[in-house]
Amino acid sequence: MLRRRIREIPESVRLITKSVVLCLYVGQSVKHNLLAAFRYLLRPLVRIAIRNGIAYPDFSGMVQDAYVNVAAAQLKASGRELTPDAISIMTEVSPEDVHELLLSPDDAKLSEAEQKINAAARILVGWHTDRDYIGPYGLVRDLPFARSDAPPGKRDVRGFVELAQRYCEGYPPKVLLDELVRTACVQDLGNAFYRALTRSYVPEQLSAESIRRFAQVVHNVIETLEVNLRRSESGVRRVERTVFADYGLPREELGAFDKYIRDRGQIFADDIDNWLSARSQEGQQGTVQTGIGFYHYVVNEEDERDFGKTFKS
Repeated sequence: MLRRRIREIPESVRLITKSVVLCLYVGQSVKHNLLAAFRYLLRPLVRIAIRNGIAYPDFSGMVQDAYVNVAAAQLKASGRELTPDAISIMTEVSPEDVHELLLSPDDAKLSEAEQKINAAARILVGWHTDRDYIGPYGLVRDLPFARSDAPPGKRDVRGFVELAQRYCEGYPPKVLLDELVRTACVQDLGNAFYRALTRSYVPEQLSAESIRRFAQVVHNVIETLEVNLRRSESGVRRVERTVFADYGLPREELGAFDKYIRDRGQIFADDIDNWLSARSQEGQQGTVQTGIGFYHYVVNEEDERDFGKTFKS
């Protein structure tokens, strides 16, 4: 009886059901591939973050803030009411967190991240301010890893282990020291002693301008690709071209290729600059900030392999 009823289901209902199942499958496939793509895109960003002492909680706070702000902008653009509940439904960020983020200044999370002092930073501050680790004339002492590692006659000097236990209890001293040496905050003197080279845990001395340029270039590239991904505006596409060696380039030719694209790229850039300069005048009304960018890439093989494992063609 049940089989007979199933056979009597109208063809239109079967088609609708099939379409819904297909849409769900396609939607899940797109979501899976986008998540794989985001993971791939994040790897170089996370490398920069780790090199500069930005831990996961700080980074995740920025992601949450971006979700809330983008959702708020989309609600405004669509003319819908801007409420924490509406944003929460779009982002799955709790309404309480949404409310707090909407009321906070734009840089509140950034200030919070800047004020957090991680274990490596606490070690360096203690090394430079604790009187037990400062020698004559206010000079910061070179330290052995442990007091027992110091040469005979110098074992009254407290070591790095004692410093770590005082300022970062619970963290393995060797792991902390290796991180500080890796990031060039501490130097291994080669005589069983270590020297603090900087008071702040800022492994890469990046200028504010270089960070701003990095953010703008990456943002503009992704913004262009995001526009080109939109199906609903398939007629509005921005120029994006990639030229690559089909079978790879001999490693010894990499320097020659770099010189070639620098020379040819400068000619191209000058042509574009001349064209824009003739049409860009100070005081013009109704302008839009626009331009072009080009870059030389070398594929990171490890990232590429990881992406290939997770992306479904």
